[in-house]
Amino acid sequence: MILSLLICGKLKAGPETELVRDYVKRAARQGRGLGISDVSCQEITLRAGIEPAAATQLALAAVPKGAKRIALDETGRNISTKQFAEQLNQWREQGAPAICVMVGPADGWAEPARAEADLVLSFGKMTWPHKLVHAMAAEQIYRAISILTNSPYHRGDA
Repeated sequence: MILSLLICGKLKAGPETELVRDYVKRAARQGRGLGISDVSCQEITLRAGIEPAAATQLALAAVPKGAKRIALDETGRNISTKQFAEQLNQWREQGAPAICVMVGPADGWAEPARAEADLVLSFGKMTWPHKLVHAMAAEQIYRAISILTNSPYHRGDA
């Protein structure tokens, strides 16, 4: 199984990007024991002023065929990290070839991204800068894998 973080936009040099890369690398290493062959981060370059519908179309076209889609969106569900890990594990056990966590463009997803997603998640009601959402999504992927491998990284029930 392949687990990917799809980002609409370009990761710019800085500490947030380093966090994304570090968590993706950790997740890839930790995930091998679960049969996760690869954890990656893919950037979709968007031209300035692109409409959400066009950005959504580009992003959906980049999702691996047959992948379970998780769209991060302010209208999504709030679930615990443990529930997130359980969902990833359920899809893994069902033989999903890939899971793609999608971080949308700055102006948000057009409806097809939410409608075609297998799960729509929110990081809460607050507004977060995209740089931080990228890092938070990568960290949650790593944390979920850590839960599934019984790593001491995650300390808690939530």
